Amino acid sequence: MIGASLLLFAVIAIVLSVLLVLFAPEAARIMQAPAEAFDNTVSYVRICGGGTLVLTFYNLISCIFRGLGDSTTPLVTAAIACVFNIFGDLLLVGIFHMGCAGAAIATVAAQLLSVVISILLIRKKSLPFRVTRKDLRWNSVLIKNVIFLGAPIALQDLLVGISFLIILSIVNSLGVLVSAGVGVAEKVCAFIKFLLGLKPRPFMGRF
Repeated sequence: MIGASLLLFAVIAIVLSVLLVLFAPEAARIMQAPAEAFDNTVSYVRICGGGTLVLTFYNLISCIFRGLGDSTTPLVTAAIACVFNIFGDLLLVGIFHMGCAGAAIATVAAQLLSVVISILLIRKKSLPFRVTRKDLRWNSVLIKNVIFLGAPIALQDLLVGISFLIILSIVNSLGVLVSAGVGVAEKVCAFIKFLLGLKPRPFMGRF
């Protein structure tokens, strides 16, 4: 089941990465990115979209930890990634003046770091199952079961994501200053949720 799930989500993540990279300008138009920030928005979407595979595998590994009754490890890896992301922003944006591209690179790099740490930690755990290369195959029966079980949650997250896109497009239509203000407020809310032990809902790959 785990091997089939890994393969299924890897395929989905690769397809999404390709679509986001190729159609980043269209995504920016849908979000009604202000004209002054349109090129930067396209750059951010492309870089974060290209890191969809990384984010997907981080979430999968976190689910495995939680399934084993360990909710502490995903929290610790997320905390390390958040700190790394902050310093990455300060370095790439503040010192090297890379703008939105630097912020996107810092975000994807932080996610990649969390994946590496999670893999190293899960290899040290005594797992009640084994995943080998033979398990990484397209098993139609198992994949249908995964899709059937996960469809309700996937639909819920899809509807929430669409609502965020609608709100974001409305905010962006009000101008750069308003859009920036909402972005800052979103970061503050995500940080507060993190301190309270709640799971912040990432948008476009942001922590």
